[in-house]
Amino acid sequence: MISDLDILRAAHLMIHEFGEDAELEAANCIDRMRRGGDWNALLTWARIQRTLARWGLKAKYSVL
Repeated sequence: MISDLDILRAAHLMIHEFGEDAELEAANCIDRMRRGGDWNALLTWARIQRTLARWGLKAKYSVL
């Protein structure tokens, strides 16, 4: 199982690579894993997508 720290690192790299589309790209990876039958990778990508979603909500509603 991938550690929480590694999930955070992966989410951070996704943001740098894909910007605002990072969550969508993670969803695309989930779909690819589902089609390929790789359930462990699917669960990892789901954790990354959930992390990105949480960060996105915080960014949208944070007070400057």
